[in-house]
Amino acid sequence: MSKKRYPLRVARGAHGIRAQDLRTLARTVWWARRWIASLEAMRLGPRFGRGRQYAVAGQVTELVLEGPHVEATVVGSREAPYRLTLDFTTPDSAAHERIAAAIAAEPMTLGRLLTDDLPTEIESLFRAEGIPLFPQAEPLVGRGVLDAPKKPVYDVKMHCSCPDWARPCKHLVAVMLLLGEEIAQRPTTLLSLRGIEVEDLVIEGNGDGRQTADGCCLSHQGTTAPQHHSTTAPFLKRLGPIPFWRGTVRCVDSLARIYGRCQPVAADASAGKSIDLRG
Repeated sequence: MSKKRYPLRVARGAHGIRAQDLRTLARTVWWARRWIASLEAMRLGPRFGRGRQYAVAGQVTELVLEGPHVEATVVGSREAPYRLTLDFTTPDSAAHERIAAAIAAEPMTLGRLLTDDLPTEIESLFRAEGIPLFPQAEPLVGRGVLDAPKKPVYDVKMHCSCPDWARPCKHLVAVMLLLGEEIAQRPTTLLSLRGIEVEDLVIEGNGDGRQTADGCCLSHQGTTAPQHHSTTAPFLKRLGPIPFWRGTVRCVDSLARIYGRCQPVAADASAGKSIDLRG
């Protein structure tokens, strides 16, 4: 009896952007947990697991972020790669000004954003303006039962050139998981997806813009700064996964070995001891 051989449904060797910490992403900072929870709330079923496989395998070969507009290219089972776009809902001009003014008026909040920390008050500002900070399905307000669409209506407009009618498809899920890793390390990306640029807030908070961003990070008396715990290789831990990394080995793991070799040499150099770099 002859055996039929079927081609692989997922192209291998795409050498694209690889997800690095999806297993621990939901156990890190609170905004990363909320991002994953928002994806799980979409009830994606098997598409979530397949999208995770695409993200880990490096099937996303291109990912461009331009504020609330995201473009990506994903290698799938067909010869031609799929083109994807995501457009996040942004507040109108009046709401944008109110959110930006509220953030710029609080130096501690702005300082935490500049140190890659997202205060919970940020989500409250967006919620007060009727704009979700994290992706979610919009309620079908004012529509009858008969004319209501069968598919959920999301606040993110998604498009993929693949033949799958479901949205988000597994290709879109892979892109959103990669965005989740980027947001976990740099939460200001989450604000950029909603049309708020932190660089503009720094200039607005400084008035004439002549002060540096470091001046916004100074704590006022009576306020408490975010708590940080000591750990090994603190700079590498703070760096986290390199965003949109394409290597097969995590960059942080490679740097950790170099860090371990350089640490004692740096300690001797700072103490004024003679060091030999020839070895």
